[in-house]
Amino acid sequence: MPLMSNMELRGIERGKEIGKEIGELRGIERGKEIGKEIGKEIGALENARDFVKTVLQARLGEVPLDVEQYLNKVSVLSTLQEIVKLAATANSLAEFKQSLAKINI
Repeated sequence: MPLMSNMELRGIERGKEIGKEIGELRGIERGKEIGKEIGKEIGALENARDFVKTVLQARLGEVPLDVEQYLNKVSVLSTLQEIVKLAATANSLAEFKQSLAKINI
């Protein structure tokens, strides 16, 4: 097996360094993408919760603390969208709470 020259060994080492840097940059970019997606999801959940509260306040008055706490536990956007419909159609806070009790979170 032929021996490698110092220049070849330095080239191999430099290639490894470049490969490592490229891998790190790709990892950082992927992390940023994932972070953006998570941020969008969290933002959508917060907006939906705020919308439910706004509808309830406009239609039924003050939003009780227990309802706010319940809404903060909901982590599925489609569930919050259903809750918006309940808030928009409930005739009273008691009716809204009864409807909430039927939703599994």
